[in-house]
Amino acid sequence: MTRISTRGRAALAALCAMTAAMIPAGASAQDAASTDARAFVVTPLSFVKDTDLDFGQIVAGDSAGTVTMDVEGNMTTTGGVAAAGGNPLPARFWGYGTFNQTLLINVDRNSYLLTREGGTETMRLDRVAIGSRPPIQIRTNPRRFRIANPDGFFAFTIVGRLRVGANQPSGIYRGEFVVSLEYE
Repeated sequence: MTRISTRGRAALAALCAMTAAMIPAGASAQDAASTDARAFVVTPLSFVKDTDLDFGQIVAGDSAGTVTMDVEGNMTTTGGVAAAGGNPLPARFWGYGTFNQTLLINVDRNSYLLTREGGTETMRLDRVAIGSRPPIQIRTNPRRFRIANPDGFFAFTIVGRLRVGANQPSGIYRGEFVVSLEYE
């Protein structure tokens, strides 16, 4: 059995105006940027985490609400919560087995606390679901899947619902959940 942990993350943001510095006429400018290169190496009967679950930036209002992410990364909100941008992403995993092989996907539980960095305030992540069509809610029981790709490669996402309190203090909230996979 392979176990991989992933982090759930949400950032509460206040909206602010930004101004850009102008370069005077006739002045020259030089700029450089760097980037990373990456590759996923997946060996037979293994899987790797690609991205963490990230709810992006949200604004808490005077009343409690929720932010729910679907398997495509689209978000819906309820109550006094609004999505404010960022780059929301489901947790994404890649694996390799054999065609028609059965595997069990499990998370260690179905409810998690995300705690504000530098504080003690929390938000609850629940309704954790695996990105299939339709999404299947994951409980502590493993979910059985069959590898449908003739190459043996597969991918899945993990999403969920974040419960945001009324006037939730701003900051970055982090929590962790463990995803395990067993090839049969």
